[in-house]
Amino acid sequence: MHIKAVLFDLGGTLVDTPSDFDYEDLVGLHNCLLNGGIAIPFDEYKKTYVKVRDRIWSKNSLKEVAFTSIVAEALNEYGYSFQPSDKLISSATEAFMGTWVQARTMEEDVPSILRRLTKTYKLGVVSNFSSSSAVWKTLDRFNVSRFFDAVVVSVDVGWRKPSPKIFRAALRRLDLSASEAVFVGDELDHDIEGAMRVGMRTVWLKKPASAKRVSRIKPDGIISRLGALPRVLPALTQSA
Repeated sequence: MHIKAVLFDLGGTLVDTPSDFDYEDLVGLHNCLLNGGIAIPFDEYKKTYVKVRDRIWSKNSLKEVAFTSIVAEALNEYGYSFQPSDKLISSATEAFMGTWVQARTMEEDVPSILRRLTKTYKLGVVSNFSSSSAVWKTLDRFNVSRFFDAVVVSVDVGWRKPSPKIFRAALRRLDLSASEAVFVGDELDHDIEGAMRVGMRTVWLKKPASAKRVSRIKPDGIISRLGALPRVLPALTQSA
């Protein structure tokens, strides 16, 4: 069966995170809370936020947790009763995510690669992230959201890669079977193995940060930069 779609991971694949980015830089978030009347000292709130975040992620579950839930739960440790959907929580989340979006980088040739691929394939994004608006704003920032027929974020599905549920959600959005799609990602365990489990062809974007090979996971193709992808895809199509 011919390959009709190429789906991409976001972080580490389409965009990169600077090595010095601080995921605990909560200054903007805290200032938003202060403006909303929450008078908790910065260091105290940060300590509680980190404790709540680490407690949630230590559960090692593939169920996604929204960033707004972590912000709200950290405040509720002080006796508040915020819901993740409350306006102040949403505003504080956007304050943090604004910094996150602006910190992303993208290789110069990625937009032209995507434009080239759209002539032959449907394109999609499948991202593990706790804020879907941040994913969309990142794609918009680099003017590439127009190339994608489907953007599926774990916080909207409720499950993270390598759960088959998020991959299947993307395939449903594209109205394709797994055998008609290729997944491209930089993480063998989350991206490649997860896509393989649902029957997709896979291409591993092997970067220095992800170079540790997991011997039991065998991608269908390996590239060191996205620029090589258009040359690899025809062979996968012929062997599908």
